[in-house]
Amino acid sequence: MPSDLNRSTPWTLWALVAAFCLSQAAVAAVLIVHGQHRTEREVQDRVIRYIDGAESTLNRTLLSMDLTLAGVVDLLEPAFVSRRVGATSPGDGALPLLDRPRASRILAALNARHLEIQEIVLVDREGAVLAGSSPSAMRLALSLPPGFAAQLAGGVLRELRVSLPQRTEPPTGEPTLLFARGLDLPDGRRVAVVAEVPTALISVLLSGSTMRGHLVATLESEDGRLLASAPPREDLQGRLQPWPEALPALFTTDDGANRLGVDRLEARAAVGRQRALLGRQLVLTVAAPDEDAMAAWHQQRLGILAVAVAFMGMTLGVGLLSRRHLAQRARVQDALDRSQQALDQALGAMADGFVLWGPDDRAVRWNERYVQLYPWLRDGLAAGQTFTELAWVSSRALLPGADDDTRARWVGKRLEMHQRADRTFEQDLGNGRVVHAIERPTPDGGVVGVYRDVTAAERRLAEAKARAEAASEAKSRFLAAMSHEIRTPLNAVLGLNGLLLDSPLTDEQRHRAELIRSSGQLLLTLINDILDVSKIEAGKLALEVVDFDAVLAVREVVSLMQERARDKGLEMVLHLPAEPLPLLRGDPSRLRQVLFNLVGNAVKFTETGGIDVTLAWRHDVQPQAPSKDRVALTLSVADTGIGIPPELLPQIFERFTQADSTTARRYGGSGLGLAISREIVQLMGGEIHARAREGGGSVFTFTLVLDCADTRSPRPEPPSERTLPGLEPEPLPRSLRVLVAEDNAVNQILIQAILDKLGHRSDVVGNGLEVLAQLRQATYDLVLMDVQMPDMDGLAATAEIRRQEAAEGRPRLPVVAMTAHAMAEDRQACLDAGMDDHLSKPVDVEQLAIAIRRVQRRSAQPAPTQG
Repeated sequence: MPSDLNRSTPWTLWALVAAFCLSQAAVAAVLIVHGQHRTEREVQDRVIRYIDGAESTLNRTLLSMDLTLAGVVDLLEPAFVSRRVGATSPGDGALPLLDRPRASRILAALNARHLEIQEIVLVDREGAVLAGSSPSAMRLALSLPPGFAAQLAGGVLRELRVSLPQRTEPPTGEPTLLFARGLDLPDGRRVAVVAEVPTALISVLLSGSTMRGHLVATLESEDGRLLASAPPREDLQGRLQPWPEALPALFTTDDGANRLGVDRLEARAAVGRQRALLGRQLVLTVAAPDEDAMAAWHQQRLGILAVAVAFMGMTLGVGLLSRRHLAQRARVQDALDRSQQALDQALGAMADGFVLWGPDDRAVRWNERYVQLYPWLRDGLAAGQTFTELAWVSSRALLPGADDDTRARWVGKRLEMHQRADRTFEQDLGNGRVVHAIERPTPDGGVVGVYRDVTAAERRLAEAKARAEAASEAKSRFLAAMSHEIRTPLNAVLGLNGLLLDSPLTDEQRHRAELIRSSGQLLLTLINDILDVSKIEAGKLALEVVDFDAVLAVREVVSLMQERARDKGLEMVLHLPAEPLPLLRGDPSRLRQVLFNLVGNAVKFTETGGIDVTLAWRHDVQPQAPSKDRVALTLSVADTGIGIPPELLPQIFERFTQADSTTARRYGGSGLGLAISREIVQLMGGEIHARAREGGGSVFTFTLVLDCADTRSPRPEPPSERTLPGLEPEPLPRSLRVLVAEDNAVNQILIQAILDKLGHRSDVVGNGLEVLAQLRQATYDLVLMDVQMPDMDGLAATAEIRRQEAAEGRPRLPVVAMTAHAMAEDRQACLDAGMDDHLSKPVDVEQLAIAIRRVQRRSAQPAPTQG
């Protein structure tokens, strides 16, 4: 039987290949026919739309010209004067005569008002000029076609007439059309008024603003002489081109236009339409030549054929590959069988129980050790059996005397644990055996479980580990809580002290206030250092990898520390490499933190002399070949301070350690700065070390190997001086009304005072519920939101604000967190809750002003349109 199947499979395969090729050919044929018809319809629709617009435009132009020429009689009325001829008494009649100079001035004014008219002249039936818009009007009279004036001035025709194109003098002038009609003057004469219009103007009207797709438009006389065209063809103007059909057929179709099958300029096959204008004197033709209109379709047709051929070729290729695959299938099946056997042997050799549940929660595979751990499942366990069924079997074995409700609760709890499939737990089987279970989800939605028989000692070890982890977590929570509790009063101390320093003080009072600020800042630094140490111990100190300019980051640190150095009379010099440093990828904030620690220590421990900060770099050289994609960055800080004894150099990077106790008493400090710097440098994959400097002082050097940024990335713009911490923020554009959510009474007074100083109005509430109530009563530009508040905290209040905005369609109200929760996860939690920015306490006045300005700028940007 298998051999018969193998013999029939190739024939079936090639039958399928042939069927696919035929179906692809049929689809290509259908697409070509449908595309041909669709393109023809589109061309016809485009021609009809365009001729409708051109007909409307030309009819308006002809009507305007007819009304302008017909109104010449009324305009010339002031040019007629009464002269008595043979009058013998006062009662005799008077004959009105045309004052030609005055009439010429009237025609000149009319010509000036109508820019489309080049010249306008009044002639009698003999073609003599009675008045003209310019001295050159005689030229226009001489260019009239023979008998043209006599037809109009002789009373034969009274409607608007259009002549064949004429050439203005001199002979190189542009071609023009003459628009004329007959008039009856007050003196009883029948004259003709003739206006000269450039054919280029008519060509512009024919082309219009919607002419697309290689359309050809012509304006012809009733006998087929070309008057104007778009595109212009001066060589064909005035020439007779016989109509392919009788002119009366213009009105035989349903849409009032004749279907023309040729292009009137080139006599090419085309899709065209014709319309009669000005009675039937003029004929408008619009045509789309087939070779132009269908050119794009021909390319598409070739594309369809190419795709069809490609698909048929791919089908043949797939057939060949499938044939080859069938030849390999037997070998693969044999290999699969051997793999299954090897897997079964490996599972059987495992000391732990193993079971795999499929996406439908049915048993797929297990080993013998699993049924040894759970012997009551041996008889009922089978492929395809659900986990629920086996859970009920286990409940009867583990709870032999329990009622159905108790077993149902046990089964429900076990199903919940199984469905989560993301935890490790222990099961007491009641027979002195405790099973340590690990259940994890598989990528396809199933669950894999590993079960180990653990001893009591192993269980105690696991309990001790869990207690240690819980203690570490408790310590982190304690530090975070203490940080929050210390920052809240510290915010009031530093803030009120800052307001005090901005007020008039005596020198002694100012000195004492500055000492308070310095001590508070030292306490804040200590809190930040302890938090960093806590994050390092917990493995939560994360790096942000972005493109940055290392030279710019170093300049920022040095520019901020130079002021502190100048206050001590020290000189600080920055040495940069001559060769430009490329953009790097790394964490610029942590780089600046390390450099701040090193430069800050150098300033603190140096009394005289100076500090040198040196930046050097080189391409990272590997043993095999140099790499231009990585850079070894070296930063060193050399000072002329108290120095470090050589025997104490290995200890200075330990936590809570300084060179000696007298140093700590004299200069202060926790001894955490260098320890944190070493942890950060090592986390970034670098090294840091210190050495004694010849002549006194010390040198701290750290090296980082960083990847170069993508050269296509834009180089970060250097920040303006106003954006650097410690400098005055730029003025805010306007005063804001700010709602402050703060439950601490002292901080309420402080924040209101700071906002008053910044020129903003503020209202204060004590919790999130009061925030929501206040927003229903008044309109605010900004909310400064504390996070930890009674009744409703800041995160819940912000989430409710965003929910109400979405439900009511209100614009987004900026919310800035102002909290003592200063860790990175706290900031992210604020942003996830819908806040726009985060400020940690103690609140710095300048940072608050910058945050407010940043929110103002973001609010001033136009909302993106929906595309």
